[in-house]
Amino acid sequence: MNGGLLAEIQRLAHDLGYTACGVTAVEPFDEFRRAVEEGADRFPEAAHLYRKLNRLADPQSSAPWASSIIVCVRRYGKYEIPEGLTGHIGREYLCDWHYRECPDHDIRKKMEHALEKMGLRVRRGGVPDRWAAARSGVTRFGKNNFAYSEHGSWINLQSWLVDVDLPCGMPTLEPACPEGCRACIEACPTGALLEPFVMRWDHCIAYLTYDAPEPVAPHLWQRMGQWIYGCDVCQEVCPLNAGTWDPVEKAPWVAKIASCLRPDALANMDEETYRAIVQPRFPYIPPENLARWHANARRALTWSKDPRPDGR
Repeated sequence: MNGGLLAEIQRLAHDLGYTACGVTAVEPFDEFRRAVEEGADRFPEAAHLYRKLNRLADPQSSAPWASSIIVCVRRYGKYEIPEGLTGHIGREYLCDWHYRECPDHDIRKKMEHALEKMGLRVRRGGVPDRWAAARSGVTRFGKNNFAYSEHGSWINLQSWLVDVDLPCGMPTLEPACPEGCRACIEACPTGALLEPFVMRWDHCIAYLTYDAPEPVAPHLWQRMGQWIYGCDVCQEVCPLNAGTWDPVEKAPWVAKIASCLRPDALANMDEETYRAIVQPRFPYIPPENLARWHANARRALTWSKDPRPDGR
């Protein structure tokens, strides 16, 4: 059942720089749909955030021609983060492959074009990537809801729908975490991680830094600490991530703008610098909302003087 084609696809993925490549069937993600509805029911204030994901639960509803899902893993925990940025801006955003100067920027398009040259009909995305990766056997879930591979959770996932039946991997839906571990839950500054695999989306610091309606509620704002854009706390404290960040490669596209990304620079950044340098690389905050960067950075500077979450 197209085993030779799968081997060719996996070789292609490896040659392009992906660390793993798996396949799962295109059948609906019923467990994902249930998780979405449970989140919406449990946290009605954030129901709209959860329910917008329902469109991903049945890939064939938008791509009826699809037969398989290919999932690839990109490791970004190999890059050197410039001094002064860790703890302020999430590492995934610093190593974002969407930015054209990142060496990994083109691998998704190259993969897609190569699949098309093999004669496949291809559509990127349209599936719940973390669930597809677990169902294909290339990652497992952590209690913080991140996907984990042998490189920890410092990874990105990319999925493609294709119109050919490929051999599926063995699902790895069982948790990756040691039994009884609650490190991520206990460390979450805002309590967004309430229990294993349960996150209140509208309390997550990442969401609060760039997407939540303003102003952020005071009881959450005071607990956001030094985070300006994104948050890595639940990943940094995770035992599964111990030793997985190995900065063997430089990140010159980050280093050249690092001086603009430190809290003291962002706190009083002018509009021209923001629009030319910062906003194009961190697009979740729109061009007209420099004030949000100012507020986040000033909070980070104030908090660094008094690290107690309650500010007292």
